[in-house]
Order: sequence, then C-alpha cells, then structure tokens
Amino acid sequence: MKQMTGYKTASILSLFIAHLATASVQNCELPLSLVGSRVLLGINGMHAPTNPKAGNLQALTFTNTQIQDKNMITGDISLGTYRYSRLTPKIGLLEVQLTQGTEQSTYREILVCKTALIGKFIFSQTQGLIKPDIRQDSGSYILQPHYSY
Repeated sequence: MKQMTGYKTASILSLFIAHLATASVQNCELPLSLVGSRVLLGINGMHAPTNPKAGNLQALTFTNTQIQDKNMITGDISLGTYRYSRLTPKIGLLEVQLTQGTEQSTYREILVCKTALIGKFIFSQTQGLIKPDIRQDSGSYILQPHYSY
C-alpha cells in the first residue's frame, strides 16, 4: 500500500473540513472561471513564525492563464500561472505557480463560499520565497467578478 505524504493528508483533511463548513451554507456558488476577476484575501492575523504573512491583504487578479498577486500592504507584485477548478458548487481549488524575482512559489488555495462573493480559504504552499516555504494559512476572501485593472 502506498503511504500518503503529509501534504496529501493535509490537503484531504482541508477538503473534508471545507465540505463540512459548507454543509449548512445556502445560496452560494463559486464561479466556473476566475478570468477577469479579482479575489481579495484577508490572511488570518494570528502571527507566528509559520505564518509570516499574518494580517496581510493580498489581491489576486486573473486573465486567461496569468495571475497577478499583489501584497496590498507592501505593494510587492508577483506574476505567474494558475489553474482553477470548481470541485463542487461551493468548493474551488486554485493552483498557482508564481515567480518572485528568481524564486518560484507554488501553492494551492481551497476556496469555500459563504455567499456568491465572500467565503473562507485555506492556503497550502509547497515551495516559496518566504521561509518557512512549506506552510499553511487561512482567512477570508472577497470575489470581485468582472474586475478591470
């Protein structure tokens, strides 16, 4: 039998928790696509060495295949590629590969809607510039569909 890695176990556990969280949520549905949208992420404010972006506000902007990740506090911008999948009407998976200077950042975010425009997210990074580069965060998001910048 093949053994699961800690990352896979954490991802499966995150999906299960997200499913339980949406069981009582009504009238919420994530979009099929994020193209032309902006997602504002409010990262949990509990600062710890494992949560270096605690309290930050990030703005993710999407084109057909490109993502722009802007730290709204520092103004730092990272660019990259992404893949978005709506797993169920209430749960979405965002997979991102960012370039930060010469460094790469790879992460996944599970989005769980509360309404059509707001919800919670779980961030799981497997490679990144800021140490520790393997970490998880969580927080709230606001979806701005049809955003132009």
